[in-house]
Amino acid sequence: MLKSMMNWRKCDILDESMQGERGELHPAIERLILSRKLVEPENLATFNHQVPVHHDPLLFSQMSKIIMRLNTAIDEGQPILVYGDYDADGVTGTSILVRCLRELGALVDYYIPNRFYEGYGPNKEAFMQAIEDGFQLVITVDNGIAGIEEAELLMEHGVDLIITDHHQVKETLPRAYAILHPELDKNYPFHHLSGAGVALKIAEALLEEVIPEDYYAIAMLGTIGDVVPLIDENRSIVKRGLAALKETEIEGLNAIMEMANTNKNEVTEVNVGFEICPRLNAPGRMDEATLAVKCLICEDQDEATELAQQIEQINTERQKTTQQVLEEVMKMVDQETLAVKKALILYAPHWHEGILGIVAGRLAKQWQKAVFVVTDDHEGFIKGSARAVEGYHLFELLTQCQSLIERFGGHALAAGITFDKKNLQPLENQMNELLKDTDLKPSLTVDLCLPISDLDVSFVDQLQCLAPFGEGNRPPLFEMRDVYVSNVKVIGNKMQHLKFTLEQDGNCLEGIAFNQAHLSTYLTKDTRFSFVGELKINEWNGHRNVQFHFVDVLCEEFQLIDLRNKQAYEQRKDDLFLATSYAKAKDENHIETLVIDQLPNSKEELIGLIREKKPNNIVIAPIDSNITFASREKFVTVYRVIKQHAPITLNHQMMNYFLRLGISKNELLFILQVFFEVELVIIKNGSVFLPDCIAKRDLSEAATYQLQNSKLKMLEFFELTTWTELKHIFTTAREEMTDES
Repeated sequence: MLKSMMNWRKCDILDESMQGERGELHPAIERLILSRKLVEPENLATFNHQVPVHHDPLLFSQMSKIIMRLNTAIDEGQPILVYGDYDADGVTGTSILVRCLRELGALVDYYIPNRFYEGYGPNKEAFMQAIEDGFQLVITVDNGIAGIEEAELLMEHGVDLIITDHHQVKETLPRAYAILHPELDKNYPFHHLSGAGVALKIAEALLEEVIPEDYYAIAMLGTIGDVVPLIDENRSIVKRGLAALKETEIEGLNAIMEMANTNKNEVTEVNVGFEICPRLNAPGRMDEATLAVKCLICEDQDEATELAQQIEQINTERQKTTQQVLEEVMKMVDQETLAVKKALILYAPHWHEGILGIVAGRLAKQWQKAVFVVTDDHEGFIKGSARAVEGYHLFELLTQCQSLIERFGGHALAAGITFDKKNLQPLENQMNELLKDTDLKPSLTVDLCLPISDLDVSFVDQLQCLAPFGEGNRPPLFEMRDVYVSNVKVIGNKMQHLKFTLEQDGNCLEGIAFNQAHLSTYLTKDTRFSFVGELKINEWNGHRNVQFHFVDVLCEEFQLIDLRNKQAYEQRKDDLFLATSYAKAKDENHIETLVIDQLPNSKEELIGLIREKKPNNIVIAPIDSNITFASREKFVTVYRVIKQHAPITLNHQMMNYFLRLGISKNELLFILQVFFEVELVIIKNGSVFLPDCIAKRDLSEAATYQLQNSKLKMLEFFELTTWTELKHIFTTAREEMTDES
């Protein structure tokens, strides 16, 4: 048996009776579209050709007021400052507004705070500098909703403040000229725009019918980079933005894609998420995010190339720094710690603050735990980032520990934290105490369970109608139920991946499992499994075929794992789950995996143990074949020598004498012990005597003879019995009832 790594939940797929009018798609895909509420049932038939979702920006209750104020600033030549955030969402939103306002002739500049010295959101020093520089209007992008004191500062000096944000709102709102926040506005029908999405709506309202498609390309980057739900208008922004990106004339974007080796003609949300957004985030993580804005608003090709090269160097540095910290962390944490702790705080004073969230995210996913990665800040405290997986709620957890924390913020799966160094261990201890009785096994949602026969190239091509995929509209997960596995191969430059074939009713599906090489031990033949994963198209030499990308696996039947080959056992023994050696098995109440690593005394003993303990898995390990036994001829030879020369002394000379007769030391001792047990000889003080009266006895009556003979038969049993025969014998034993039952 192989337990799944996650709890599998079935998606609430609508039944046939709840479908809308049939269209051109596979019925299962149509049900999936309806369950995700990507379209109303009455519009299902035209889903592939639907008009993108677009909400009028003037539905925002304060949009008209904002547009009037911006137009006044443009007409009167009032300096405008766009105050953005340092992440991908902030720099893209800032770039949209700067481009738009400059196109309309505004006197506009921008400011991005430094992550390390100014922190997130508005700060008084930067706003005071804006006042001294003569700005008459400040508009925030992707921040500002928490800047209460900073807003008051601008108001006191007669500077108007327009806040555009989408982050969590506190009880008290800043006093501002206007606030544009989708979650605060009951008139606007969609509440999940990114910061760049909110900036895009202002650009739409300002430019009306002549908004460039490139603005959607930039907003798409922020929408994907900030991991907002890809539903409703966000999904349309990303679809339109991806199309625009393929045609973009923005010099900075083209230069970044060239540096990232992104194929502009085939760019997808995956390229954006893993290739472009990390580069837009890198300057803010490592140095000054202003560089990213410069690149996105640049009009000169040579300058754009130079800026993109600088970003590439910073991103390379970010990657190296991240890898260095990851390697240091892996040396700090052992398997015993991971086994007992549900939350870990990892600290080093020299770690780079900008990459702590990346490291925490990777470790949380790898370890399926809450991981805090922290370093020294500039104020004498420890500061860092936390990430977790489904099942945790970091914000609630930290709320219960706030007596040990200076400040924190975040949500269920991500948080930022600052605390005194002396509280590091107490904080970790308290969190683990709070989590000790909590089942934190992560969950996944299975969208569809279909037979392999349905999963052809046409079906997988149709799945692309659900794209772009992201938060709130993830790639569908499929369950392959009651399948068999063959052709299991460990691949990769570090032998870390698996390739295999899934088989069901004569149909085959190629599969791959990244970083799951350890599972090869449990993918046994002639065993039914259930797999969960994604379906993708693999193209090679002009051929297209469906490929299954592994996420999780489950086996509910008894498994026999054959590792009798010593090399195979040495390679895989560390991958065995909850293994119990044969010597300790009698003392265990429940056995997950029984490892037969020594010869049982008899087949009856082995079968009895399996019948009683009913292990979920049995592993046959290499067994030491050094069993001492002797042929009947050697028994006769030894007895003849004793009879002729008794008493004999078991000294070195006598041992050599028997060795010349072809009888080893171990064989001689075995034979003498058998003779002694059936009273054919007397052994005393290192010498062997014949008794005065010898009764005729069968050698097989000796306990030593019986034990060694039984072990010899057991060795032959394990060496000569096939896997199929052993599986049948052990399965039958597990199913038999014991006397206690």
